[in-house]
Amino acid sequence: MTGLINMKQDGGLIRNWQLHHLTLPDIEGFEEQFLTTFPSALLDPGPLKFSGTVVEDSAGRYKPGWHMISSYICSIDRVRGVIETMNTIYKVIDEGNDELPDMGNDILNVLYKDPK
Repeated sequence: MTGLINMKQDGGLIRNWQLHHLTLPDIEGFEEQFLTTFPSALLDPGPLKFSGTVVEDSAGRYKPGWHMISSYICSIDRVRGVIETMNTIYKVIDEGNDELPDMGNDILNVLYKDPK
């Protein structure tokens, strides 16, 4: 045992999730800078984010039924239904990937606000 404690928060349960494959800009040195800034980000071949519908959020950021977008994904375990991002560990409770198309970089333009 290394003695390290996982400090990532529990993101709760997400359904109807969808992966979004992002494309890094074709700018000299950008990919290297991205990897320096986000060393644990999973690349496939570019970075990934995911979105989905919140069932429950133990961190209290989202209400049930709200749509969410993650930070960059570090790992995906489809067998266990777990997606780990830069700062959160989510449990996904369905197969995902068949509700919406992959929005790619367009997912970065979707903004959500409290509907109050």
